[in-house]
Amino acid sequence: MGRPMALGMSRSNAKYVGREHGDHLSSKTPPGSFYTDEGLFRREMEEFYGTSWLNLGREALVAEVGDFFTREVGGESVLVVRGTDRTVRAFYNVCRHRGTRLIEETEGVRLRSIVCPYHGWSYSPEGRLVGAPHTESLVDFPKQDNGLYGIRLETWGGFLWANFDAHAAPLRDEFGQFFAKFDRLPLETLRLASRKTYEVEANWKILLENYQECYHCAPVHPDLNRITPYFSGQVRDYFIDGSSRAPFSGGYMEFAKDYTSMTWSGYTKRPPLEGMTEEDRHRVYYYTVFPNLFFSLHPDFLMIHRTWPVSPTHSRVDCEFLFDSRTMAQPDFDPNDAVELWDLINHQDWGVCERSQKGMASRIWSGGRYSDQEPQVYDFDRYVMERLGMTPGRAEDQSSRD
Repeated sequence: MGRPMALGMSRSNAKYVGREHGDHLSSKTPPGSFYTDEGLFRREMEEFYGTSWLNLGREALVAEVGDFFTREVGGESVLVVRGTDRTVRAFYNVCRHRGTRLIEETEGVRLRSIVCPYHGWSYSPEGRLVGAPHTESLVDFPKQDNGLYGIRLETWGGFLWANFDAHAAPLRDEFGQFFAKFDRLPLETLRLASRKTYEVEANWKILLENYQECYHCAPVHPDLNRITPYFSGQVRDYFIDGSSRAPFSGGYMEFAKDYTSMTWSGYTKRPPLEGMTEEDRHRVYYYTVFPNLFFSLHPDFLMIHRTWPVSPTHSRVDCEFLFDSRTMAQPDFDPNDAVELWDLINHQDWGVCERSQKGMASRIWSGGRYSDQEPQVYDFDRYVMERLGMTPGRAEDQSSRD
């Protein structure tokens, strides 16, 4: 048994292209406060979730006029609705009168008007103020200037992306390099087959760190590791690469044997997604798009996770499974071979993330060491720290302070 493992470990060292040597080998992981501090959490929410492009959901969720959904982002509620002009818009879910939350439902259809439950102010699905009782005598109160507060909304791949920052760069300017990797696939034609929501007692950064490595896959995910061994594949895209910075990181893993998908058996009768190359059919692509999207592209489906931080020690995660619409139309279509396996893998991940959160709260914990399998974790931590004006420490430097 020793020789195959030695071979596996040597292959794993070559997985992270350009990281055979690097600062992660001489650096300590962040201290517990990085995952528990309330003040730091508030800064992250403002700096990252308040100024970045966030993946909210699929445009197909608001396919018809009046269809809507809401998203909780930190302390904000976002309302997305398709207007009578068939344009999809995003608004702060707040009445212009006294700030009342307008809609509590998570999604719905055929919304003809948006009516405040407090004093009855009403808005069109396009966000215009339509009715405001007893305001006729108000001085300097033009209705056209008192519609709902808008939020920037753009699309790619059938996804809706929002940004609270009115001055942020356009979506494609921010994520164009990532989009270019998958523009060859008609992702906008995929349809939602299953959605699961998880409440995880762990800091959002622990969840993202977990997605940056498969060092844990052999002990935590035996089924996943059987189908795509942890040492397989290649990573070439990093949050930090020399002097360059990018808001995404990832690569691919390869199927063992002749497996064709991440299912209980490792096989599927579903056809590959349109646009898949021969190489693609032997891979699963895993990319993190900062700050809230995990993008996991399989030969026959796309799985995505959206992370929504709730507190320093609690996160909400939406997981969606998207399949080709023609495949879904077949009478024997059943996604559960993939959905149920990934539900197990998700629960396995959340379990170890929650245990990490508990351990990092210990008074004795001041940081550990990255393995040679964790250059992406190191880059993610450093990327966060740089954007917050923090300085990551080298092991020898931190040891002198511990």
